[in-house]
Amino acid sequence: MTEREFTLEEARELVPWLVATFRTLELPRSRAKQLDAAIKELSSSINGNGGGSSQAQLGRLQRALREVSSEIDAAVSEILDHGILVKGVEPGLVDFPHNKDGRQVYLCWLEGESEIEFWHDIAAGYAGRRPL
Repeated sequence: MTEREFTLEEARELVPWLVATFRTLELPRSRAKQLDAAIKELSSSINGNGGGSSQAQLGRLQRALREVSSEIDAAVSEILDHGILVKGVEPGLVDFPHNKDGRQVYLCWLEGESEIEFWHDIAAGYAGRRPL
């Protein structure tokens, strides 16, 4: 399947939607971090003392993490369905395939930026971002 290519204008028009989408993920992302930390802490405790009733608690935490992860995955799938490439969820980082002077590059947007102001070569990634 060929990637959709975006004009700068098309990509910029999607920024408010991306901002809203990632805003809806604030609570799930926070909850996922909390659950992950709790799972790691409990797992260490279980490994140290054999577990017992902690195994049931660990199972509950893992189920909760799967549920919140599914919520995050649904939002990511919606972004991908628009032809946008999701490079990170915390913080939100996306790339828009774009034709620049006859070659494909990515227009890059990072959560917290008010608009798309950077691009990078496909192989360069975020570290290679350049101003438009």
